[in-house]
Amino acid sequence: MERIAMASSTMPLASFRAHSLSYLRKMPWKSSVKACFNTSLMASGPSRRAALLHIGSAIQQAHLFGIKASSILRAEGNVAEARTSTNMAQASTTVSQEYILDWAKKDNRRLLHVVYRVGDLDKTIKFYTECLGMKLLRKRDIPEERYTNAFLGYGPEDSHFVVELTYNYGVDKYDIGTGFGHFGIAVEDVYKTVELIKAKGGKVTREPGPVKGGNTVIAFVEDPDGYKFELLERGPTPEPLCQVMLRVGDLDRSINFYEKAFGMELLRKRDNPEYKYTIAMMGYGPEDKNTVLELTYNYGVKEYETGNGYAQIAIGTDDVYKTAEAIKLAGGKITREPGPLPGINTKITACLDPDGWKSVFVDNLDFAKELE
Repeated sequence: MERIAMASSTMPLASFRAHSLSYLRKMPWKSSVKACFNTSLMASGPSRRAALLHIGSAIQQAHLFGIKASSILRAEGNVAEARTSTNMAQASTTVSQEYILDWAKKDNRRLLHVVYRVGDLDKTIKFYTECLGMKLLRKRDIPEERYTNAFLGYGPEDSHFVVELTYNYGVDKYDIGTGFGHFGIAVEDVYKTVELIKAKGGKVTREPGPVKGGNTVIAFVEDPDGYKFELLERGPTPEPLCQVMLRVGDLDRSINFYEKAFGMELLRKRDNPEYKYTIAMMGYGPEDKNTVLELTYNYGVKEYETGNGYAQIAIGTDDVYKTAEAIKLAGGKITREPGPLPGINTKITACLDPDGWKSVFVDNLDFAKELE
């Protein structure tokens, strides 16, 4: 108010009041009252009384220049109400986000199948059935789309994880890339299994023996298209097709994504500094009874080529719409918005993880109807 006092000695009273009123209205007095008002709401004891005295002083000064006290209080009431509405909206959004992410962990999910492309469907089916002991569960030809699918595994699709082989008419070779690792198959005797595969003409790329740094007996074989299978020696299991291994550029980032977006559990994590890699097993149940996703981080390698051979993993869900929301909240990229597929009406949604690996979520009830 110093400038107003100085001006009063050089101008008539009426002009002074008009000038002062105009000046006051331009001043940030409302901000001062607002600050005092907010302080009065939060303070107690002497601090609260002091804040109220500041408000009273501001009201008196405003009143001298024809500004009603009710306008001040009404303005402050509107500010407080707007702030309350904003806080409630933010709280509501936070609650809804927490609900979606929590729901993803409780959703009825299961790994259904893994999809990849092969150059000779009959040759691959023969290798899987004769060398790996799988069964051909079903086969479907879609001539209008120029492709054929074959589903193979160790049990029915409604209770087991299976492979979905895709043959595109006229395409006999694919680039597997550097990012895809292998599929895992649990067998009771790795040595006998390898002997059988050799007898059938299969390619063994790692002879049977204990895994580096451990006791589990393993071996590696390749199918006709170059996809690797790790044979792991285990006791009887309800899910022999037990792993899908993919390489990632940031393991902690991937673990966080699959926990939040997919509702998976980190089953175990193992670092192997001697061989410069770390693995994390992610899934919906213990490894000895369920198929798991094995994420591998190689020290210092941030990016991989995904190629065009490996396609995606399919996962069952009770609600593709909520699933898509959880994926978005976790930073995933939705590549197909949730909804029914044309023609068969099965509801799905598709997404990419931080490394570009694709997954498709399929409505559980719709998937069950497909199998009928």
